[in-house]
Amino acid sequence: MLQGRYAVVTGGAGFIGRHLVRELVARGAFVRVLDVRGEQGAFEPGVEFLRGSVLDPEAVDAALQGAEYLFHLAGNPHLWARDKDTFRRVNTEGTRIVLERAERVARATLRRVVVTSTEAVLVRPRAGAPERSAGPGAPSLERMAGPYCESKLLADRLARRAVQRGLPVVLVHPTVPIGPGDVNLTPPTRMLVGFLERRIRAYLECELNVVPVEDVAAGHILAAERGRTGEAYVLGGTTLRLSRLLAMLEEVSGVPMPRLQVPYWAAYAFSAVAEFLADHLWHVPPMAPLTGVRLARSERQLDDAVSRRELGYRTGSVRAALRRQVQWLHAQGLVTLPPARRRGTGRVPSSRAAGASAGFGRADEQRGRRRPPALRAG
Repeated sequence: MLQGRYAVVTGGAGFIGRHLVRELVARGAFVRVLDVRGEQGAFEPGVEFLRGSVLDPEAVDAALQGAEYLFHLAGNPHLWARDKDTFRRVNTEGTRIVLERAERVARATLRRVVVTSTEAVLVRPRAGAPERSAGPGAPSLERMAGPYCESKLLADRLARRAVQRGLPVVLVHPTVPIGPGDVNLTPPTRMLVGFLERRIRAYLECELNVVPVEDVAAGHILAAERGRTGEAYVLGGTTLRLSRLLAMLEEVSGVPMPRLQVPYWAAYAFSAVAEFLADHLWHVPPMAPLTGVRLARSERQLDDAVSRRELGYRTGSVRAALRRQVQWLHAQGLVTLPPARRRGTGRVPSSRAAGASAGFGRADEQRGRRRPPALRAG
């Protein structure tokens, strides 16, 4: 369905974005990436890279020329920032600009807009509230775990308003993606690095729904091809207690994991102090942001049955994805593995091969194919 179509990916240099771009190219789409990071040579041949921000309407207009499918992934995925308002500017205002420009510039050509949200907004409603948290009865801002979650919930509301104005939008809510290629070290990867480098000596027991990042990318495409306008689809995987995930991490890496489990109050107190110091003294991300600790305690609705039934969404092995991620982290020099576990994890030499263990950089033949419309000077 996407073969020969023009697809624009905002945030295409990010974790999920890189996998999505690769999958789109493999399916024969002509892809244009809009991102503030990355470079032309980091993508498969035939991909156009436009350096620019979703906060710049002119850059967005240039990227949207001729777009038939728009995947909006650009955003700040981190759970802490020194300037808390950056979440609203990038995640909320960026979404508003992208959707408004899509209506003005590409309404005549757009077949589908896929807006990437997050599982963090799917807080279970209070008693008596509507059961469907991804729908019109979504939780209030007061129930969000922090500024990141608030900004994403506001972005969701903007997407739903765009549907009411006639834009063919679907929402996707990925859970916790794992796998190779996370060059920006999003919070789940940063957490795993902390455990593998033994900088984190204890853990807060909680449940995580983890999913191979390659399956999340494929889920985006399924949402574009088969999703119903206005619907929200959870792109989930396997729910594990953190202790089980750590045991799995130890099995695939050979690195001993912490055995000390801390209660919620202790984790919260430690996180509150660490975030205060990060905000006012260190100015570097704390190991355990308060938003993350609050999310560990919150109950979320992560049922992906609708995605599996309507989209044909499927997921693979969490263990295999975790192994690929560990090997990639070692190849990047981000973690050190015991000698017996280093085989086949040689250092990746360039950014173009940043996801080599997942096939990044593998060129699909592009010669002789039509080129996307030329970009306007912006």
